[in-house]
Amino acid sequence: MDTIRILLVDDHQVVREGIRRMLEIEPDLKIVGEAASAKEALLQVEALSPAVILMDIKMPGVDGISLTREITARFPASNIIMLTLYDEYLPQAIEAGAKGYLLKDIRRDELLRAIRGVIEGRSPIHLSLSQERLAELVATTDSKQRTPLLERELTMLRLIANGATTKE
Repeated sequence: MDTIRILLVDDHQVVREGIRRMLEIEPDLKIVGEAASAKEALLQVEALSPAVILMDIKMPGVDGISLTREITARFPASNIIMLTLYDEYLPQAIEAGAKGYLLKDIRRDELLRAIRGVIEGRSPIHLSLSQERLAELVATTDSKQRTPLLERELTMLRLIANGATTKE
C-alpha cells in the first residue's frame, strides 16, 4: 500500500496538531508538512508535492477558497479537501477546485475514509450537507452574479454529495 502524503493548512496550531496526532497513527498516511498561511502553504505544496491537502477556509490574509483556486491553477493534480466549521462555502470551494468539503465535527473514521477516497477519485462531502442543503446552497450563493446551474450540473453536485466517483 502506498503512503498518502498530506499537507495540513490551518491557521490554528492546536487544530493542526490534533489532526496530525489523529492521522499519524495510520500506517498509510504521512503528514509531510503544515502551514498556517497561504504563503507557507504554497511553498509547502511546491516543495513537498502532497497527495492530499486538508485546507481550512477562514484564515488571516488569503482565505482557503482563494488559496485553493491558486493551488489548483498552479498544481492541477492537487486533491484539496476543505476542512472547516462553515457549511455555507461549499459551492465556492467546489468551484475553486476543492475535491471534498468536510466540517470539523467529522468523526475520525469519516476523515480517514475521505482522505483515502479522494485518492481513489471520490469527492467526499460532509454527511450533514444533504442533497436539499446542497441545492439550497447552490441556489442562494451569489445568485445575482452567477449563471444559474443547469439541471445536469445540479445532478452532478448531488452525485458528488453522495460520494460518487468521477467516473460514476
